[in-house]
Amino acid sequence: MEAEQEEELEVLRSIYEADPCFKEVSTTKFTYKVSYSDDAEDISKSFVLEVEWPAEYPEAVPVCSLNSFFNNHLSAKTKESILLDINQQAADNIGEAVTFTLIEWAKSELAETIEKNVTMREEALSTADTGGGDSPSAQPAAGKKKEKKEQLTKAQKRRLAERFGANAEERPRGWNWVDVIRVRKRCCCCCCCWHVHVGLHVCLHVFLVGW
Repeated sequence: MEAEQEEELEVLRSIYEADPCFKEVSTTKFTYKVSYSDDAEDISKSFVLEVEWPAEYPEAVPVCSLNSFFNNHLSAKTKESILLDINQQAADNIGEAVTFTLIEWAKSELAETIEKNVTMREEALSTADTGGGDSPSAQPAAGKKKEKKEQLTKAQKRRLAERFGANAEERPRGWNWVDVIRVRKRCCCCCCCWHVHVGLHVCLHVFLVGW
């Protein structure tokens, strides 16, 4: 088993020696960046495939995964679809050196799956942009103070009532409170003055005539 793995390892090194997408993580684990875009910076149409050989390989299928952080743009459904197809290829070739076969198959057969993932991602982002929250015009302007209504004084209310000829039933409640208060003050002052006036007369009478 080790001899077969060593032989395949030498083959993989010779094939992908100048390919920057291929990485030998260890003598039994490899990664390959599969891309369907001519733009090297466009990761939306790319993913990193991980292939690891168990001790029984090639009599056992290799462990394939998409656990690389690079694949975060792939939806869970897309990852599941890719791994389902790759694992089926590995099962169909059990007992053979299959790493090269899996990499090349992924490079040529998964373009449609990746395109669907790109489309779903764009639709999700578009929906979030158009339907995620209220429009700015519907929200009240920040820092805008509520306008305060101007309050009329009692005298202003009375003048308005007299000006427009409003009768007692039509006049607003409290329109004459200012006058009532003014009259009460005036009455209090008059009473005080009267008591003072009477008191002065009594004192003067006592002084002149005697008690």
